[in-house]
Amino acid sequence: MENTLTSLIMLFNNNRRVYWLLIVLPLLTTISCQKQRQIAQVTPPTPTPAMGPPGYPPPVMNQPYPATGIVVLINRQEGWIEINHDEIKGLMPAMQMEFWVKDKALLDNAKAGDRVDFTIIETPKGEYLTELRRATSNSPSP
Repeated sequence: MENTLTSLIMLFNNNRRVYWLLIVLPLLTTISCQKQRQIAQVTPPTPTPAMGPPGYPPPVMNQPYPATGIVVLINRQEGWIEINHDEIKGLMPAMQMEFWVKDKALLDNAKAGDRVDFTIIETPKGEYLTELRRATSNSPSP
């Protein structure tokens, strides 16, 4: 036993690479076998073609639909706005939802909490907001 121990000590002294391998390999094995943490990914809303909600006719493509609502959130970087809107006649009931904008500059016309008038156009790729302005005082509220 002493002979084996002496041989190992001599091996470590003469060959430091073996020593480092004996330390590093178990560490690498431990690290690589640990379960990797999943990073939560936030996915922005994506335009999708609408079939029309129950009780509403299918939307007419490229027809402007005027609407009024309250801005909830604006995502200038990605180019969408969340609005709690009144019923949009011929398109959808009152609800809170996100709309992509055709031009990100439109998002400069409002801020969260503003009552806005806006226009939606249904396209084969989904609904897009094409006009946005603060509501006039005689616009209906949601």
